[in-house]
Order: sequence, then C-alpha cells, then structure tokens
Amino acid sequence: MRKVVDFKSGLKLSIATNEAVRSIAIGVFVGAGVVVEKPEENGISHFIEHMVFKGTKTRSAYDIVREMDAIGAQINAATSKSYTCFYTTSLDTNAEKCMDVLADMYFNPVFDATELERERKVIYEEIDECEDDPFDVCAEHASSEVLKDTPYGKTILGTKDSLARLESADLKRYHNEKYVANNTVLSISGNVTEERAIELATKYFEKRFDGRTFAMQTVERAEEHSSFESVDKKIEQAHVILSFPSFAYGDERASTLNLLTNVFCSEMSSRLFQSVREKLGLCYSIGGYPAAYRNNGYYVIYTSTNKASVEKAVKAIRKEIDLLLADGITDEELSMGKEKLKTALVLGQESTYSIMKAFGSRLVMTGELLDIDKMILDIDKIEKSDVLAVAREIFGNKNVCATLVSNGVKTNVLKVFQNI
Repeated sequence: MRKVVDFKSGLKLSIATNEAVRSIAIGVFVGAGVVVEKPEENGISHFIEHMVFKGTKTRSAYDIVREMDAIGAQINAATSKSYTCFYTTSLDTNAEKCMDVLADMYFNPVFDATELERERKVIYEEIDECEDDPFDVCAEHASSEVLKDTPYGKTILGTKDSLARLESADLKRYHNEKYVANNTVLSISGNVTEERAIELATKYFEKRFDGRTFAMQTVERAEEHSSFESVDKKIEQAHVILSFPSFAYGDERASTLNLLTNVFCSEMSSRLFQSVREKLGLCYSIGGYPAAYRNNGYYVIYTSTNKASVEKAVKAIRKEIDLLLADGITDEELSMGKEKLKTALVLGQESTYSIMKAFGSRLVMTGELLDIDKMILDIDKIEKSDVLAVAREIFGNKNVCATLVSNGVKTNVLKVFQNI
C-alpha cells in the first residue's frame, strides 16, 4: 500500500507499507538546499544538517547517537541541491523511538556557538577532502558552470569564506524560515500500517507546527551555452567531463533517458565502456548520468585518462556519440535496457530505505506520489525511436560545457569534441 496524506498544516506524509519485512525506514525531507540559499549564506543548509546532530534542548550530541545505538538503529542525513533529509532505519518495533529522536532534531536544535565553531572546522575538512578528489573537483566545476545562471550553480558544502560568516543566529533564522510544515515531507516505509504511520506523524510533527509557511520561488532554466574550463591539480591522470543541457526533474522522458544511459554509458556492457576502455584501453573509468532539478537539468559524460591520451579519449567519445545519433540503438540494446531498468525498480522496492528515499524525495520535489507501477509500464512502452529522439535532443545540442582537471594538460577539450 502506497499513499500520501496531506495534513492541515501543509505537512505531507508518504506511507509505503510492506508487511513482508520487520524493518522500518523514516525520513524527514525539508525543501532546504542550495536552491533556496542566498549567495552570502552558501552552505548553510548543509551546515544545519551537521548541527542538528550536535544537540537539542533535551538531548546532547552523544544522547542522540547513544539512543539510536541502544536499539540497533541507524541514523544519518544528507543534503542535496534541492533538499535536506534526516533518516533512520530500525526494527519496526522501534519506530516510535526513531520518530521521537528525528522530531527532536527537527524542532529543537540549539545551534550552540561552541559546537558550531567545532563543526565549522569539520566541514572545512570535508571541503578539503573533496578538493583532494579530482573527480569531485571536476564534477563540482562542471555543475557550477552549466548551472551558473541559477541558484543550483552554488556548491552544496559552501566555501570556506561563506561558512566563516555564518553564526548561530544565521542558522536559527534560516531554520526558522525553512523548517516549516508546507516545506516538509515525512516518508515512512516498511512494516507499518496506515493508521500507525498517521498516528506517529500527528503526534511528533503535525501537532507541533505553528502555522508558519515558506514560499518556494520559481527557478528559471539555465541559459544554454558552451564553455571550457581547465583546473590545475598535482595529479597523475586527467579528468574530463562533458555536460549537455538535459531534462528537468519529473520530465516524462526520464525513463527513456535512463534507458539510454544504461545502453550508452553507465554499465560495463555499455557502448562507451566497451569502446573507450575495453577496445581502445584509453581509460579505467568512464560513464555518464543525468542530473535533474526543478526546471533544470544536464547530462554528464566523464572519464579519466593519462595526460597523453586526453585528445584520443575525447575523440573516441565523440565518435560513439556520432554513431548513436546516426543509427540509434539496436533491438537487443532496447530489450536489455528495459530489463535492467525494471530490475532496478523492483529490487529497490525490497529495501525499506530505498523506498523511503525515493518516495520522500519525489514528494518534496514535486508534491506527487512516486508511481513505480506506472514507471514499469512506461518502460515497456519505450521504442527505439523514442531513445533516438532523446539522444538527439541531448547529444545533438550544439551547447556543451567541457571541464578538465589535470596537471598541466593544455588540450582544449571543447574544441577537440567539437572538431574545431
């Protein structure tokens, strides 16, 4: 049973009941990510994600993790560009304890100044860790460039400069503005009845809201453009990302795009893997994926190779794209892609965590219930012509943003890809 409950306050509750398991996953999704951050407060959503674990009015930081460990539950959180999520997974018998702790973290964080200074240093370390990963650097620069005209162009972690300006009062103000009923979704998946889920949501969340609301602003679509950015790093390999304008979150062509991804660049049997890595031996890592947000989206093709092979690898990628745009995919690839997508959806339903995350993120992003059965039917309806049409819209676009992270490589990746 899958259902969405709309409470009077504006809070939404997603319920996905599975009586075949003995576990339960509970997620609290808040529409607070970089999309609603001002430039001067970049990173504040992620900072709050950290700080709610540092103590509430009734629990210390140690109390939070100790109470979860005492019942064998897992508790964690994540911040995306669109939302922040706090979640637990536990035995179904411990659902109320998990809901109690999550609600306490949501409603009662103290944002202690001493803890804030300590956690600021932790996030600085997190930023440095990302800077040490050349793929992270390449992906972040690529995202910032292709989405630079929108709020999504900001980094999730923020910068050391923006974080240095944030104080307890700033976090309290932001929390007070964004952590409100109509900007919050509860997602519960596992061995729980509809009645019990509503009871817990009412007791720990619905009854505690005070009527404040948050109005999400419309996000304009990024202006399509071509660019090339090169970043110098003392690393052995060169990392390359090609970014193409793509579909926004919730687009009806998402399943077709996912099938194209399976066939072209995300699996070991995919065309790019078999050509650029297996046949030509030009790289160890190569792949691709769509990134989708409200009214925005882009598609990534990435690889890493030795400095002498950058041009060869980019030309090989371009060759495979040209073949795809000319001939589309085969009947065998269509059938294989459909089976992979349907298998991933079905297997995902066997994980209470995966269902909680999928349903919660969909609901906080669109206000709609994720319909997995419809998604499977949509996959079955995909034709080769649909895949070719999507491929031509994505890869046939003349606008491409190219990003290179390397130790002194002078190759202009964009010009190589565009055959200039």
